[in-house]
Amino acid sequence: MEPVTIKTIAKQLGLSIATVSRALNDRYGIGEATRAKVKAVAESLGYQPNAYASGLKRKGSKTIAVVLPGLDNNFFTQVISGIESVAHQKGFHVLVYLTHEDQQREKEILQIVRNGRADGILISVANSSGGYAHIEQLVEAGMPVVFVDRICEHIDVPGVVTNNEESAFEATKLLLAKGCRKIAFLGMAPQLFITGSRKNGYLKALRSVASEQEPIIQEFEKDHEKNIRLLTDLLKHQQPDGLFAVSEKVALLVYEVCGALKLRIPEDIKLVGFTNMPAAAFLEPSMSAIVQPAVEMGERAAELLFKVIGKKKIFEIEKKQVLPSVLRIRRSAG
Repeated sequence: MEPVTIKTIAKQLGLSIATVSRALNDRYGIGEATRAKVKAVAESLGYQPNAYASGLKRKGSKTIAVVLPGLDNNFFTQVISGIESVAHQKGFHVLVYLTHEDQQREKEILQIVRNGRADGILISVANSSGGYAHIEQLVEAGMPVVFVDRICEHIDVPGVVTNNEESAFEATKLLLAKGCRKIAFLGMAPQLFITGSRKNGYLKALRSVASEQEPIIQEFEKDHEKNIRLLTDLLKHQQPDGLFAVSEKVALLVYEVCGALKLRIPEDIKLVGFTNMPAAAFLEPSMSAIVQPAVEMGERAAELLFKVIGKKKIFEIEKKQVLPSVLRIRRSAG
């Protein structure tokens, strides 16, 4: 659905855009009857003023908004650190909003921000199958937007990601090199671009060797107790000898369930997973991990956003920035 603008109201009422604007802003020269009629139609159509445009006239709020799915892993806390350091240098404040993987909450947050809370938005999108028309509308309305980590490829705005597919390929190849012949992909948030990229890397690694292994794909949800049951069933019935975990949350779930089932890591089952958790090196056994350049990703994303806010030219080569992750090999991979 197209966003409702002053032009929409003017067309419906047969008035000029200037008249509608003056009526909505309680300016002089507009009769009370016209003012009331304009405001009634605006309310019925769900009109929201473009407070961002108004903010430009007031020289902005000197604030940027950071919209994230949550802070229950170390990656996003490090991203915020990178963003904040750049914002501080620019003399800007940072507002952090959490969607908790709820797209309706994401929509509400973006509406609040659009109404004048910030001069630009850095966003890592919530996992949802509902599409991202609300972000497209925000961009069309002129709000500066930059993606960090979780991007929407079809929306033409700058973004910073890591080399998800390559990292997943290397992690799976490591498990194959360690002798694993039945490797399971432990995923989460399947609608996300980054999850698909990591799955592609896993599948590509399986195809790269002369192996008859069929892919084993297990997707997890928000409910921790349900995830325990899903992983327990997988380990009991399919009995993989290697696990590639797509996120920190899933990787830690492996330790919990293997402990309950008396499965030894890495003797019975080997593990590699994405995590930026410093304590990964001190788990028992220490965890082989793909570590993302989270702080630098936050810095790069913030620098891009300030370019957009300042209307500076962004070259095509810097519009989508892919930073390499590092595979740290520890005991969990054998």
